[in-house]
Amino acid sequence: MRAPGFEWLVAWRHLRDPDRSTHKTLFVACVLIWLGALGLLLVALAPKIFKTHASFAPAEWREARTALWIVYVGIGAKISIGLSLIAFLLAFLFEIFTIFTSLSILGVFFGISAPIIFLSVMSGFEQDLKTKIRSTKADVIIEMGDNRPFTDWQGVEAKLAGVPNVVGMMAYIETEVIIKHATNSAGQGIILRGIDPARAPYVLGIQRMLKEGSVAYLDHPEEIPDDVFGIGGERREERRVLPGVLLGEELFQHVLRVFVGSEVDLACPTCGIGPTGPTPKLKPFRVAGHFYTGMYEFDAKLAYISLRDAQKFLGMDGEVTGIEIKTTTPEAAIGVAKEIAGLLGPSYEVRSWEELNRALYGALKIEKLAAFIALCFIVLVASFSIGATLLMMVTEKAREIAILKSMGARDGAILRIFFAEGLYIGVVGLMLGVVTGVGCCLALARYGLPLPAEVYYIEKMPIVMRVSEITAVGLAALGLCCLATIYPALLASRIKPVDGLRYE
Repeated sequence: MRAPGFEWLVAWRHLRDPDRSTHKTLFVACVLIWLGALGLLLVALAPKIFKTHASFAPAEWREARTALWIVYVGIGAKISIGLSLIAFLLAFLFEIFTIFTSLSILGVFFGISAPIIFLSVMSGFEQDLKTKIRSTKADVIIEMGDNRPFTDWQGVEAKLAGVPNVVGMMAYIETEVIIKHATNSAGQGIILRGIDPARAPYVLGIQRMLKEGSVAYLDHPEEIPDDVFGIGGERREERRVLPGVLLGEELFQHVLRVFVGSEVDLACPTCGIGPTGPTPKLKPFRVAGHFYTGMYEFDAKLAYISLRDAQKFLGMDGEVTGIEIKTTTPEAAIGVAKEIAGLLGPSYEVRSWEELNRALYGALKIEKLAAFIALCFIVLVASFSIGATLLMMVTEKAREIAILKSMGARDGAILRIFFAEGLYIGVVGLMLGVVTGVGCCLALARYGLPLPAEVYYIEKMPIVMRVSEITAVGLAALGLCCLATIYPALLASRIKPVDGLRYE
Protein backbone atom coordinates (compact mmCIF):
# COMPACT_ATOMS: atom_id res chain seq x y z
CA MET A 1 0.00 0.00 0.00
CA ARG A 2 1.57 3.27 -1.11
CA ALA A 3 2.03 6.20 1.26
CA PRO A 4 -0.11 9.31 0.64
CA GLY A 5 1.69 11.83 -1.55
CA PHE A 6 4.23 9.30 -2.83
CA GLU A 7 3.75 10.34 -6.47
CA TRP A 8 4.13 14.02 -5.60
CA LEU A 9 7.40 13.35 -3.76
CA VAL A 10 8.82 11.39 -6.68
CA ALA A 11 7.75 14.10 -9.12
CA TRP A 12 9.44 16.80 -7.04
CA ARG A 13 12.69 14.80 -6.85
CA HIS A 14 12.65 14.37 -10.64
CA LEU A 15 12.55 18.15 -11.13
CA ARG A 16 15.42 18.85 -8.74
CA ASP A 17 18.98 19.01 -10.06
CA PRO A 18 21.67 17.48 -7.80
CA ASP A 19 24.48 18.71 -10.07
CA ARG A 20 24.90 22.50 -10.03
CA SER A 21 28.36 22.73 -11.58
CA THR A 22 27.16 24.78 -14.56
CA HIS A 23 24.97 27.19 -12.63
CA LYS A 24 27.62 29.84 -12.06
CA THR A 25 28.44 29.87 -15.75
CA LEU A 26 24.79 30.25 -16.67
CA PHE A 27 24.34 33.04 -14.15
CA VAL A 28 27.37 34.90 -15.52
CA ALA A 29 25.92 34.47 -19.03
CA CYS A 30 22.62 35.99 -17.90
CA VAL A 31 24.41 38.95 -16.33
CA LEU A 32 26.43 39.48 -19.53
CA ILE A 33 23.21 39.46 -21.56
CA TRP A 34 21.78 42.12 -19.27
CA LEU A 35 24.93 44.26 -19.48
CA GLY A 36 24.95 43.90 -23.26
CA ALA A 37 21.33 45.07 -23.50
CA LEU A 38 22.11 48.01 -21.21
CA GLY A 39 25.13 48.92 -23.35
CA LEU A 40 23.06 48.84 -26.54
CA LEU A 41 20.49 51.08 -24.87
CA LEU A 42 23.15 53.63 -23.90
CA VAL A 43 24.63 53.56 -27.41
CA ALA A 44 21.17 54.19 -28.87
CA LEU A 45 20.58 57.10 -26.50
CA ALA A 46 24.02 58.69 -26.93
CA PRO A 47 23.14 60.66 -30.12
CA LYS A 48 19.96 61.92 -28.49
CA ILE A 49 21.92 63.02 -25.42
CA PHE A 50 24.44 64.84 -27.60
CA LYS A 51 21.78 66.57 -29.69
CA THR A 52 19.79 67.45 -26.60
CA HIS A 53 22.64 69.34 -24.95
CA ALA A 54 24.29 70.71 -28.10
CA SER A 55 25.13 74.36 -27.54
CA PHE A 56 24.25 75.31 -31.09
CA ALA A 57 20.63 74.09 -30.78
CA PRO A 58 17.83 76.58 -29.93
CA ALA A 59 16.85 76.75 -26.27
CA GLU A 60 13.23 75.65 -26.90
CA TRP A 61 14.45 72.73 -28.99
CA ARG A 62 16.92 71.69 -26.28
CA GLU A 63 14.17 71.80 -23.63
CA ALA A 64 11.86 69.61 -25.73
CA ARG A 65 14.68 67.16 -26.45
CA THR A 66 15.58 67.09 -22.76
CA ALA A 67 12.00 66.19 -21.81
CA LEU A 68 11.94 63.45 -24.44
CA TRP A 69 15.33 62.19 -23.29
CA ILE A 70 14.04 61.95 -19.71
CA VAL A 71 11.19 59.76 -20.97
CA TYR A 72 13.68 57.55 -22.85
CA VAL A 73 15.92 57.24 -19.80
CA GLY A 74 12.93 56.32 -17.62
CA ILE A 75 11.85 53.59 -20.04
CA GLY A 76 15.44 52.37 -20.43
CA ALA A 77 15.92 52.20 -16.67
CA LYS A 78 12.77 50.13 -16.26
CA ILE A 79 13.88 47.78 -19.05
CA SER A 80 17.28 47.37 -17.40
CA ILE A 81 15.69 46.65 -14.03
CA GLY A 82 13.40 44.09 -15.69
CA LEU A 83 16.33 42.34 -17.39
CA SER A 84 18.29 42.22 -14.15
CA LEU A 85 15.30 40.72 -12.32
CA ILE A 86 14.97 38.06 -15.03
CA ALA A 87 18.69 37.25 -14.71
CA PHE A 88 18.41 36.81 -10.93
CA LEU A 89 15.20 34.81 -11.38
CA LEU A 90 17.04 32.41 -13.69
CA ALA A 91 19.85 32.11 -11.17
CA PHE A 92 17.31 31.31 -8.44
CA LEU A 93 15.61 28.66 -10.58
CA PHE A 94 18.92 27.10 -11.60
CA GLU A 95 19.76 26.65 -7.92
CA ILE A 96 16.67 24.49 -7.39
CA PHE A 97 15.62 22.84 -10.67
CA THR A 98 17.24 21.33 -13.71
CA ILE A 99 18.10 23.59 -16.63
CA PHE A 100 15.22 22.45 -18.84
CA THR A 101 12.77 22.62 -15.95
CA SER A 102 13.95 26.16 -15.17
CA LEU A 103 13.46 27.24 -18.79
CA SER A 104 9.98 25.72 -18.82
CA ILE A 105 9.09 27.58 -15.62
CA LEU A 106 10.48 30.78 -17.15
CA GLY A 107 8.23 30.32 -20.19
CA VAL A 108 5.16 29.97 -17.96
CA PHE A 109 6.37 32.98 -15.97
CA PHE A 110 6.45 35.16 -19.10
CA GLY A 111 3.16 33.74 -20.30
CA ILE A 112 1.44 34.88 -17.10
CA SER A 113 3.21 38.12 -16.14
CA ALA A 114 3.07 39.65 -19.64
CA PRO A 115 -0.74 39.24 -20.08
CA ILE A 116 -1.37 40.54 -16.55
CA ILE A 117 0.63 43.70 -17.21
CA PHE A 118 -0.77 44.22 -20.71
CA LEU A 119 -4.40 43.65 -19.73
CA SER A 120 -3.99 45.94 -16.71
CA VAL A 121 -2.64 48.68 -18.97
CA MET A 122 -5.53 48.22 -21.41
CA SER A 123 -8.00 48.25 -18.52
CA GLY A 124 -6.36 51.44 -17.30
CA PHE A 125 -6.84 53.15 -20.66
CA GLU A 126 -10.40 51.85 -20.80
CA GLN A 127 -11.14 53.19 -17.32
CA ASP A 128 -9.50 56.51 -18.16
CA LEU A 129 -11.59 56.80 -21.32
CA LYS A 130 -14.75 55.86 -19.42
CA THR A 131 -14.03 58.49 -16.76
CA LYS A 132 -13.44 61.20 -19.36
CA ILE A 133 -16.64 60.35 -21.21
CA ARG A 134 -18.65 60.32 -17.96
CA SER A 135 -17.28 63.75 -17.09
CA THR A 136 -19.00 65.27 -20.14
CA LYS A 137 -21.83 62.80 -20.74
CA ALA A 138 -24.15 61.38 -18.10
CA ASP A 139 -24.74 57.68 -17.55
CA VAL A 140 -28.32 57.61 -18.92
CA ILE A 141 -29.86 59.81 -21.61
CA ILE A 142 -33.61 60.30 -22.12
CA GLU A 143 -34.85 61.76 -25.41
CA MET A 144 -38.12 61.92 -27.31
CA GLY A 145 -38.64 59.42 -30.10
CA ASP A 146 -39.29 60.35 -33.75
CA ASN A 147 -37.61 63.78 -33.31
CA ARG A 148 -40.65 65.17 -31.47
CA PRO A 149 -40.18 68.26 -29.27
CA PHE A 150 -39.40 67.47 -25.64
CA THR A 151 -41.63 69.89 -23.73
CA ASP A 152 -42.89 67.83 -20.76
CA TRP A 153 -39.40 67.34 -19.33
CA GLN A 154 -40.34 68.74 -15.91
CA GLY A 155 -43.11 66.15 -15.56
CA VAL A 156 -40.68 63.41 -16.57
CA GLU A 157 -38.23 64.56 -13.89
CA ALA A 158 -40.97 64.44 -11.27
CA LYS A 159 -41.95 60.93 -12.36
CA LEU A 160 -38.35 59.69 -12.02
CA ALA A 161 -37.74 61.18 -8.58
CA GLY A 162 -37.99 57.83 -6.78
CA VAL A 163 -35.88 55.67 -9.12
CA PRO A 164 -33.09 53.93 -7.13
CA ASN A 165 -29.37 54.28 -7.95
CA VAL A 166 -29.93 57.77 -9.37
CA VAL A 167 -27.57 60.48 -8.05
CA GLY A 168 -28.92 63.41 -10.06
CA MET A 169 -30.69 64.44 -13.25
CA MET A 170 -30.62 67.50 -15.45
CA ALA A 171 -32.36 68.73 -18.62
CA TYR A 172 -30.01 69.79 -21.39
CA ILE A 173 -29.95 71.21 -24.91
CA GLU A 174 -27.40 70.11 -27.49
CA THR A 175 -26.89 71.53 -30.98
CA GLU A 176 -24.19 72.54 -33.45
CA VAL A 177 -23.26 76.19 -33.83
CA ILE A 178 -20.37 78.33 -35.04
CA ILE A 179 -18.14 80.27 -32.66
CA LYS A 180 -16.19 83.35 -33.75
CA HIS A 181 -13.59 85.68 -32.29
CA ALA A 182 -11.37 88.43 -33.63
CA THR A 183 -8.47 85.94 -33.69
CA ASN A 184 -10.53 83.47 -35.75
CA SER A 185 -12.82 85.46 -38.02
CA ALA A 186 -13.62 82.41 -40.18
CA GLY A 187 -15.40 80.73 -37.29
CA GLN A 188 -15.21 77.25 -35.86
CA GLY A 189 -17.96 74.65 -35.77
CA ILE A 190 -18.60 73.37 -32.23
CA ILE A 191 -21.15 71.42 -30.17
CA LEU A 192 -23.04 73.76 -27.86
CA ARG A 193 -24.65 72.31 -24.75
CA GLY A 194 -27.11 74.15 -22.55
CA ILE A 195 -26.99 72.93 -18.93
CA ASP A 196 -28.46 73.83 -15.55
CA PRO A 197 -25.51 75.36 -13.61
CA ALA A 198 -27.06 74.41 -10.26
CA ARG A 199 -27.42 70.71 -11.16
CA ALA A 200 -24.44 70.26 -13.47
CA PRO A 201 -21.87 69.51 -10.68
CA TYR A 202 -24.06 66.58 -9.52
CA VAL A 203 -24.61 65.14 -12.99
CA LEU A 204 -21.42 66.00 -14.90
CA GLY A 205 -17.81 66.31 -13.80
CA ILE A 206 -17.41 69.73 -15.37
CA GLN A 207 -16.68 71.60 -12.13
CA ARG A 208 -13.59 69.55 -11.32
CA MET A 209 -12.43 69.77 -14.95
CA LEU A 210 -12.35 73.55 -14.94
CA LYS A 211 -8.87 75.02 -15.12
CA GLU A 212 -10.13 78.57 -14.76
CA GLY A 213 -13.54 80.10 -14.11
CA SER A 214 -16.67 78.63 -12.53
CA VAL A 215 -19.93 76.97 -13.55
CA ALA A 216 -21.73 79.49 -11.32
CA TYR A 217 -20.71 82.26 -13.75
CA LEU A 218 -23.27 80.88 -16.21
CA ASP A 219 -26.04 81.87 -13.79
CA HIS A 220 -24.32 85.10 -12.74
CA PRO A 221 -22.50 86.48 -15.79
CA GLU A 222 -21.98 89.82 -14.06
CA GLU A 223 -19.39 88.09 -11.82
CA ILE A 224 -17.19 86.98 -14.71
CA PRO A 225 -13.72 88.57 -14.26
CA ASP A 226 -12.62 91.21 -16.71
CA ASP A 227 -10.42 90.48 -19.66
CA VAL A 228 -7.91 93.11 -18.57
CA PHE A 229 -6.16 93.30 -21.91
CA GLY A 230 -8.36 93.30 -24.98
CA ILE A 231 -7.42 92.84 -28.59
CA GLY A 232 -4.30 94.82 -29.47
CA GLY A 233 -3.33 95.27 -25.80
CA GLU A 234 -5.81 98.11 -25.14
CA ARG A 235 -7.31 98.30 -21.65
CA ARG A 236 -11.09 97.87 -21.36
CA GLU A 237 -12.55 100.32 -18.85
CA GLU A 238 -16.22 99.46 -19.31
CA ARG A 239 -18.08 96.44 -20.53
CA ARG A 240 -21.62 95.16 -20.92
CA VAL A 241 -23.04 92.13 -19.14
CA LEU A 242 -23.19 89.19 -21.56
CA PRO A 243 -24.23 85.55 -20.98
CA GLY A 244 -21.31 83.28 -20.10
CA VAL A 245 -19.85 80.37 -22.04
CA LEU A 246 -17.39 77.66 -20.93
CA LEU A 247 -14.93 76.50 -23.60
CA GLY A 248 -12.82 73.39 -24.02
CA GLU A 249 -9.09 73.81 -23.47
CA GLU A 250 -8.07 73.35 -27.12
CA LEU A 251 -10.82 75.69 -28.28
CA PHE A 252 -9.89 78.25 -25.63
CA GLN A 253 -6.11 78.19 -25.96
CA HIS A 254 -5.24 77.17 -29.51
CA VAL A 255 -8.24 77.73 -31.79
CA LEU A 256 -9.65 81.04 -30.50
CA ARG A 257 -6.72 82.15 -28.29
CA VAL A 258 -8.92 84.03 -25.84
CA PHE A 259 -8.95 84.81 -22.10
CA VAL A 260 -11.55 84.56 -19.34
CA GLY A 261 -13.69 87.66 -19.86
CA SER A 262 -13.14 87.83 -23.64
CA GLU A 263 -16.13 88.33 -25.90
CA VAL A 264 -16.97 85.67 -28.48
CA ASP A 265 -19.86 85.38 -30.93
CA LEU A 266 -22.06 82.31 -31.34
CA ALA A 267 -23.82 81.92 -34.68
CA CYS A 268 -26.71 79.57 -35.34
CA PRO A 269 -27.34 79.28 -39.11
CA THR A 270 -31.04 78.36 -38.84
CA CYS A 271 -32.20 79.81 -35.50
CA GLY A 272 -33.44 83.17 -36.72
CA ILE A 273 -36.78 83.71 -38.47
CA GLY A 274 -37.07 86.13 -41.39
CA PRO A 275 -39.59 86.93 -44.12
CA THR A 276 -38.18 84.17 -46.29
CA GLY A 277 -37.80 81.57 -43.55
CA PRO A 278 -34.91 80.57 -41.24
CA THR A 279 -32.00 83.02 -41.12
CA PRO A 280 -28.66 83.01 -39.26
CA LYS A 281 -28.68 84.34 -35.71
CA LEU A 282 -25.65 85.87 -34.02
CA LYS A 283 -25.31 86.53 -30.30
CA PRO A 284 -22.31 87.70 -28.23
CA PHE A 285 -21.19 85.74 -25.16
CA ARG A 286 -18.46 86.22 -22.59
CA VAL A 287 -15.92 83.49 -21.78
CA ALA A 288 -16.65 82.33 -18.22
CA GLY A 289 -13.89 79.68 -18.02
CA HIS A 290 -12.23 76.78 -19.75
CA PHE A 291 -12.11 73.07 -18.94
CA TYR A 292 -9.79 70.17 -19.72
CA THR A 293 -11.33 66.71 -20.21
CA GLY A 294 -8.27 64.93 -21.57
CA MET A 295 -10.03 64.02 -24.83
CA TYR A 296 -9.19 66.13 -27.86
CA GLU A 297 -12.65 65.70 -29.42
CA PHE A 298 -14.29 67.29 -26.36
CA ASP A 299 -11.67 69.94 -25.66
CA ALA A 300 -11.69 71.20 -29.26
CA LYS A 301 -15.42 70.99 -30.04
CA LEU A 302 -17.42 71.44 -26.85
CA ALA A 303 -18.84 74.56 -25.16
CA TYR A 304 -21.37 75.05 -22.32
CA ILE A 305 -23.88 77.79 -21.67
CA SER A 306 -26.79 77.93 -19.22
CA LEU A 307 -30.02 76.17 -20.18
CA ARG A 308 -31.95 79.44 -19.95
CA ASP A 309 -29.58 81.23 -22.35
CA ALA A 310 -29.61 78.25 -24.73
CA GLN A 311 -33.40 78.28 -24.91
CA LYS A 312 -33.43 82.01 -25.67
CA PHE A 313 -30.62 81.85 -28.21
CA LEU A 314 -31.97 78.82 -30.08
CA GLY A 315 -35.63 79.79 -29.84
CA MET A 316 -36.57 76.71 -27.81
CA ASP A 317 -38.72 78.25 -25.05
CA GLY A 318 -39.86 75.49 -22.70
CA GLU A 319 -38.17 72.83 -24.83
CA VAL A 320 -35.05 70.71 -24.24
CA THR A 321 -33.13 68.07 -26.16
CA GLY A 322 -33.25 65.51 -23.37
CA ILE A 323 -32.56 64.65 -19.74
CA GLU A 324 -29.21 63.43 -18.41
CA ILE A 325 -29.09 61.08 -15.41
CA LYS A 326 -26.07 60.25 -13.23
CA THR A 327 -26.10 56.83 -11.55
CA THR A 328 -24.23 55.62 -8.48
CA THR A 329 -21.83 53.50 -10.57
CA PRO A 330 -21.29 53.05 -14.32
CA GLU A 331 -22.41 49.42 -14.02
CA ALA A 332 -25.77 50.49 -12.58
CA ALA A 333 -26.61 52.53 -15.70
CA ILE A 334 -27.98 49.57 -17.67
CA GLY A 335 -30.44 48.56 -14.94
CA VAL A 336 -31.53 52.16 -14.37
CA ALA A 337 -32.08 52.66 -18.11
CA LYS A 338 -34.28 49.55 -18.30
CA GLU A 339 -36.33 50.64 -15.29
CA ILE A 340 -36.83 54.15 -16.68
CA ALA A 341 -37.79 52.79 -20.10
CA GLY A 342 -40.47 50.69 -18.41
CA LEU A 343 -41.80 53.71 -16.51
CA LEU A 344 -41.92 56.13 -19.45
CA GLY A 345 -43.10 53.80 -22.21
CA PRO A 346 -42.13 53.46 -25.88
CA SER A 347 -42.55 57.16 -26.76
CA TYR A 348 -39.21 57.94 -25.10
CA GLU A 349 -35.73 56.75 -26.05
CA VAL A 350 -33.71 55.74 -22.99
CA ARG A 351 -30.08 54.80 -23.54
CA SER A 352 -27.19 54.06 -21.19
CA TRP A 353 -23.62 55.22 -21.73
CA GLU A 354 -22.71 51.76 -23.08
CA GLU A 355 -25.36 52.05 -25.79
CA LEU A 356 -24.27 55.58 -26.65
CA ASN A 357 -20.65 54.44 -27.05
CA ARG A 358 -21.34 50.87 -28.16
CA ALA A 359 -18.96 50.94 -31.13
CA LEU A 360 -16.07 52.36 -29.11
CA TYR A 361 -16.37 50.00 -26.15
CA GLY A 362 -17.12 47.06 -28.44
CA ALA A 363 -13.85 47.73 -30.26
CA LEU A 364 -12.00 47.95 -26.93
CA LYS A 365 -13.42 44.62 -25.76
CA ILE A 366 -12.55 42.90 -29.03
CA GLU A 367 -9.05 44.36 -28.90
CA LYS A 368 -8.56 43.17 -25.34
CA LEU A 369 -9.85 39.69 -26.19
CA ALA A 370 -7.56 39.48 -29.22
CA ALA A 371 -4.60 40.61 -27.12
CA PHE A 372 -5.43 38.02 -24.46
CA ILE A 373 -5.58 35.23 -27.07
CA ALA A 374 -2.34 36.41 -28.70
CA LEU A 375 -0.51 36.57 -25.36
CA CYS A 376 -1.79 33.10 -24.47
CA PHE A 377 0.45 31.83 -27.26
CA ILE A 378 3.38 32.56 -24.94
CA VAL A 379 1.95 30.02 -22.52
CA LEU A 380 1.26 27.68 -25.44
CA VAL A 381 4.95 27.79 -26.42
CA ALA A 382 5.84 27.22 -22.76
CA SER A 383 3.50 24.21 -22.69
CA PHE A 384 5.38 22.72 -25.65
CA SER A 385 8.56 23.23 -23.65
CA ILE A 386 6.96 21.43 -20.70
CA GLY A 387 5.94 18.56 -22.99
CA ALA A 388 9.45 18.30 -24.46
CA THR A 389 11.00 18.40 -20.98
CA LEU A 390 8.73 15.64 -19.73
CA LEU A 391 9.36 13.52 -22.85
CA MET A 392 13.12 13.74 -22.23
CA MET A 393 12.50 12.89 -18.60
CA VAL A 394 10.48 9.81 -19.60
CA THR A 395 13.46 8.59 -21.64
CA GLU A 396 15.91 9.48 -18.89
CA LYS A 397 13.86 7.92 -16.07
CA ALA A 398 12.85 4.74 -17.96
CA ARG A 399 14.97 2.62 -15.59
CA GLU A 400 13.35 4.16 -12.49
CA ILE A 401 9.89 3.69 -13.99
CA ALA A 402 10.65 0.03 -14.62
CA ILE A 403 11.89 -0.43 -11.05
CA LEU A 404 8.79 1.23 -9.62
CA LYS A 405 6.54 -0.98 -11.72
CA SER A 406 8.45 -4.10 -10.73
CA MET A 407 7.89 -3.11 -7.09
CA GLY A 408 4.14 -2.95 -7.64
CA ALA A 409 3.44 0.57 -8.87
CA ARG A 410 0.44 0.69 -11.17
CA ASP A 411 0.14 2.59 -14.44
CA GLY A 412 -2.05 5.19 -12.74
CA ALA A 413 0.69 5.96 -10.21
CA ILE A 414 3.27 6.56 -12.99
CA LEU A 415 0.74 8.73 -14.84
CA ARG A 416 0.13 10.79 -11.70
CA ILE A 417 3.89 11.25 -11.16
CA PHE A 418 4.43 12.85 -14.57
CA PHE A 419 1.19 14.80 -14.35
CA ALA A 420 2.40 16.16 -11.00
CA GLU A 421 5.72 17.19 -12.60
CA GLY A 422 3.91 19.28 -15.21
CA LEU A 423 1.61 20.69 -12.52
CA TYR A 424 4.62 21.64 -10.38
CA ILE A 425 6.13 23.54 -13.31
CA GLY A 426 2.83 25.29 -13.99
CA VAL A 427 2.17 26.20 -10.35
CA VAL A 428 5.70 27.55 -9.75
CA GLY A 429 5.55 29.57 -12.99
CA LEU A 430 2.05 30.72 -12.07
CA MET A 431 3.10 31.95 -8.63
CA LEU A 432 6.18 33.74 -9.93
CA GLY A 433 4.25 35.22 -12.86
CA VAL A 434 1.35 36.50 -10.75
CA VAL A 435 3.65 37.99 -8.12
CA THR A 436 5.82 39.67 -10.76
CA GLY A 437 2.88 40.86 -12.87
CA VAL A 438 1.00 42.30 -9.90
CA GLY A 439 4.23 43.79 -8.52
CA CYS A 440 5.03 45.50 -11.84
CA CYS A 441 1.48 46.86 -12.05
CA LEU A 442 1.70 48.23 -8.50
CA ALA A 443 5.07 49.81 -9.28
CA LEU A 444 3.74 51.38 -12.49
CA ALA A 445 0.67 52.66 -10.67
CA ARG A 446 2.83 54.10 -7.89
CA TYR A 447 5.70 55.61 -9.88
CA GLY A 448 4.16 55.66 -13.36
CA LEU A 449 5.58 55.47 -16.86
CA PRO A 450 5.64 59.01 -18.30
CA LEU A 451 3.84 59.56 -21.59
CA PRO A 452 3.91 62.63 -23.88
CA ALA A 453 0.78 64.49 -22.77
CA GLU A 454 0.47 66.33 -26.07
CA VAL A 455 0.16 62.99 -27.90
CA TYR A 456 -1.80 60.78 -25.49
CA TYR A 457 -3.57 63.50 -23.46
CA ILE A 458 -2.43 61.69 -20.33
CA GLU A 459 0.65 62.23 -18.18
CA LYS A 460 1.46 58.63 -17.26
CA MET A 461 0.37 55.14 -18.21
CA PRO A 462 -2.85 54.21 -16.36
CA ILE A 463 -3.02 50.87 -14.56
CA VAL A 464 -6.19 49.09 -13.42
CA MET A 465 -5.87 45.52 -12.13
CA ARG A 466 -8.94 43.30 -12.17
CA VAL A 467 -9.17 40.04 -10.28
CA SER A 468 -11.28 38.46 -13.04
CA GLU A 469 -8.60 39.11 -15.68
CA ILE A 470 -5.76 37.84 -13.47
CA THR A 471 -7.81 34.74 -12.64
CA ALA A 472 -8.56 34.11 -16.33
CA VAL A 473 -4.87 34.38 -17.23
CA GLY A 474 -3.86 32.04 -14.42
CA LEU A 475 -6.50 29.43 -15.22
CA ALA A 476 -5.69 29.52 -18.95
CA ALA A 477 -1.98 29.07 -18.25
CA LEU A 478 -2.51 26.29 -15.73
CA GLY A 479 -4.91 24.51 -18.10
CA LEU A 480 -2.40 24.58 -20.97
CA CYS A 481 0.34 23.28 -18.66
CA CYS A 482 -1.86 20.39 -17.57
CA LEU A 483 -2.75 19.54 -21.18
CA ALA A 484 0.96 19.47 -22.07
CA THR A 485 1.55 16.68 -19.51
CA ILE A 486 -1.04 14.26 -20.86
CA TYR A 487 0.97 12.65 -23.66
CA PRO A 488 4.29 12.29 -21.74
CA ALA A 489 2.38 10.90 -18.72
CA LEU A 490 0.54 8.35 -20.87
CA LEU A 491 3.81 7.37 -22.58
CA ALA A 492 5.52 6.86 -19.22
CA SER A 493 2.63 4.81 -17.82
CA ARG A 494 2.84 2.40 -20.78
CA ILE A 495 6.55 1.54 -20.31
CA LYS A 496 6.95 -2.15 -19.44
CA PRO A 497 9.46 -3.15 -16.76
CA VAL A 498 11.27 -5.46 -19.18
CA ASP A 499 11.75 -2.62 -21.71
CA GLY A 500 13.05 -0.24 -19.07
CA LEU A 501 15.65 -2.75 -17.73
CA ARG A 502 16.61 -4.36 -21.04
CA TYR A 503 19.91 -2.54 -21.45
CA GLU A 504 20.85 -2.31 -17.76
